[in-house]
This record gives sequence, structure tokens and C-alpha cells, in this order.
Amino acid sequence: MTHELIDRAKELLNSIQYINVASVTPDGLPWNTPVYAKFDEQLNFYWSSWIQAEHSINIRSRHNIFVTLYDSTRKRGDNNRRCLYSSGVATELDQVSTIAPKLQLLYGSEAQTMSVDDYSGSAIKRVYQFSPEAAWLNDLSERQVTGTRLR
Repeated sequence: MTHELIDRAKELLNSIQYINVASVTPDGLPWNTPVYAKFDEQLNFYWSSWIQAEHSINIRSRHNIFVTLYDSTRKRGDNNRRCLYSSGVATELDQVSTIAPKLQLLYGSEAQTMSVDDYSGSAIKRVYQFSPEAAWLNDLSERQVTGTRLR
């Protein structure tokens, strides 16, 4: 990956607060959900969701998901410069000791007023982790792609 692509990836990670979680329903249908998320030093993403949300149900049955992070204000033909793609594994966090620091990461000082009990046990919400296995940005726009220049 070139320095330009790395810089663009860092810029996107630091400026976009929502990711799109693409999962597959138990019936094999695609499902895409935008969620507010934060990432850690290892580039794992975290978000909280209702356990009965479609993407939460999907993650419990199939852990492999696809995530995009993009600038929706980008100009047409410049999409290659404003979208990070990633595939990997999502998990529902269930250990209180793991959930507490992720709530702090997600919600900052607001997390002090939140209870970990609201995200564990019989609670209706959970914290989810996405661990990327591959990530990339496109280096060409659709206008630059030709039969002789595919990459």
C-alpha cells in the first residue's frame, strides 16, 4: 500500500464516525446496517446494538462480515479516495471485564453514567467487536478503469 493510500485510510478512520456492517441473514440474504463505531489501536471496531437487530442476529449465526467506512459527501468519480473496505470477523462481547473499557472507548465520559449490566447477561443490548482480516482502498476511480488498466 502506498503512503498516499495509508494517509487516506488514517484520515477516514479519524474523521468518519459511522461504519456500514454488511452481514448475511440466516436465510442467506444480504443485510447492511450503519452503526456508530470507534476503533482501537489494533484497528478493531466496536459498536453497541440491540440484540434483536437484524445485524446482531446475523452476527450470532455467521461471524464473517464486511465493513465499509466512507465519506458520503465525496464527489462523483472520487469515490476511490474516500472509502475503506474491510472483511473480517464480528463477535458479541459477553465478559463484563471486556465490555467496560469498550463502553469507555465508544462513549467517553458518558460511559461513567452507563452500567455494564445493560450490555451483558439478560440485557437487551450488547457491544460488538469487528476484527478486520483484510482492508483496502481503491486506487482508481471508475473513470480511470479501462480494459488495459485494471489496477
